[in-house]
Amino acid sequence: MTAAVTIGAPRLRAWLDAPVRPASSWQDWAGVAASSHDELPAAVEECDGWLSGDHAGVLRDLVEDELLLRYDESTGALVVEFASRADFRLPALVWACAVLRGLADFMADDDRGLVTVTNDWDDGTVLLHLGAGGSAFLDRARDARRIAEAHGWEIDVRAAALDADEDVDWLHGVP
Repeated sequence: MTAAVTIGAPRLRAWLDAPVRPASSWQDWAGVAASSHDELPAAVEECDGWLSGDHAGVLRDLVEDELLLRYDESTGALVVEFASRADFRLPALVWACAVLRGLADFMADDDRGLVTVTNDWDDGTVLLHLGAGGSAFLDRARDARRIAEAHGWEIDVRAAALDADEDVDWLHGVP
């Protein structure tokens, strides 16, 4: 799972400190697994049992080699990568998206993000677009142009964030 996001430092800190919303608070999970639509309600319910506390705490619970969180404060470029729950069955896929969907609540009008999750059961890729106040799953056929633009922009964000000198220390209580 990878995410490339632009977000200002004060809004990033606010997201890290904010409680994680339950997966069931979003109603539009169909884009996560069209082939597993019947399994979706149970997956969302299972995921809700895994989500508690603030975003920083949820990320802190991942072991160090499962999480990469890099941020370039000068550009607002953030990259999040995690491999936790590596089988990425449907509840874990919902979990990964739920953790990152909360970013949209803190994004400004010029912020945006792209979350990419590749599941291992059918080599499918789930694309989640983040923007100020909302998130939406992208459909490869319907959103082809938007996806191409997002992938181009994602390369620039990743380059800026990965060139940053250090991981985000805010997870560990460093202001």
